[in-house]
Amino acid sequence: MIKKAFFHISGFGLILGGWFICVINVGLDRGATPFRFFSVPNLIGLTLILVGAYFPEIAIRFFGKSEEK
Repeated sequence: MIKKAFFHISGFGLILGGWFICVINVGLDRGATPFRFFSVPNLIGLTLILVGAYFPEIAIRFFGKSEEK
């Protein structure tokens, strides 16, 4: 139970971190640089969001088997 909660909290943290990177990047670059839809920080943020979305299920599948008794 504790492992599952930890995995879900970690995934949520990755999602929030990716969102924060995307929002900060857009806020800091607005008007200062030419518009680019796919910049490196935005792709990193998107990757973190996707990893955070799928991390809990994958981690539970690989590391949570010891709890099923």
